[in-house]
Amino acid sequence: MTVLRRPRILLNFAESLDGKIHPAPAQRPARFAMSRGKEDFRRMRWLREQVDAVLIGASNLRIDDPGLSLHPDECARRRSAGIALPARVIVTRRAEGLEPSAKVFDPTIGGKTYVLHGAKLPHTAREKLAPVCELVELGEDEVSMSALLAWFAETLRAPRVLCEGGGVLVAQLFAARAVDELYLTLVPRVLGGANAPTLVAGDGFGPDQIPDAKLLSLERIGEELYLRYGFDWSESAMGEAARVM
Repeated sequence: MTVLRRPRILLNFAESLDGKIHPAPAQRPARFAMSRGKEDFRRMRWLREQVDAVLIGASNLRIDDPGLSLHPDECARRRSAGIALPARVIVTRRAEGLEPSAKVFDPTIGGKTYVLHGAKLPHTAREKLAPVCELVELGEDEVSMSALLAWFAETLRAPRVLCEGGGVLVAQLFAARAVDELYLTLVPRVLGGANAPTLVAGDGFGPDQIPDAKLLSLERIGEELYLRYGFDWSESAMGEAARVM
C-alpha cells in the first residue's frame, strides 16, 4: 500500500466542560475567548512557533478574525535573522465572507498567506483575494484532503502544521488519519446549545473508525487543565483498537 507523504499535524483547541469550542450562533458575542487566563494564549503562540504553517478553515476565520501570528518580538527576531515565519493557510469552498482586510492577510504581522480552494471558487472572489494572498486550487467543488496533505509536504515543504479549526476541517483530517497530536485546554465553563460548535464536526465516525488517543501529558494551571494527546495510525495500533472494541 502506498503511504501518502504528509506533514505532522497538530491540533490546538480550548474546550468547555460540555465539549463546546464556541457559543451557539444565537448566543455568540462579537468577540469571545474560551479561556479567561493568559496561559492558554501563551501556549497557542508557543505552538505556532514550533510549526512551519498554521491551517484554519474559513468558517473559524470569519468568526474570530485571527492573525495566526507569532508574538511581535518573535516576528521581529525571525525577520532580522532571516528566518521564515509560519505560512498562514486558509481552506475554503466559495470564500464567502473572506475580506482582504482580515488580519490573516496582513503581511506585517505574519508569514505568507495561502487560500486553498476548489475549482468553483467564484471569479469575483479570486479577483478580490489575489492581491493579498496566493490562491491554490486543490479540487473541484471543495478542497481534496489528499491533495491538501500532499501540497503541504511536497509544494510548501512544511513538515509540521498546526490546525486551529474548524470542526469540519478537523473531521476531514481525522478521517484521513492525518492528526498526530491534540493540545486541549479544558476550561471550567458550560456553554450549552445544541448548535454550539464542537472540536470535530461532520457526520461522525463508525464504530470501527473511531480515533483513539493516548494521553501524553496533563498539567493543571489554576482551574484549567492542559492535556496533550497522541494518535497512532499504524496498522498494528488500529488493529489493537478494533480488538478492544
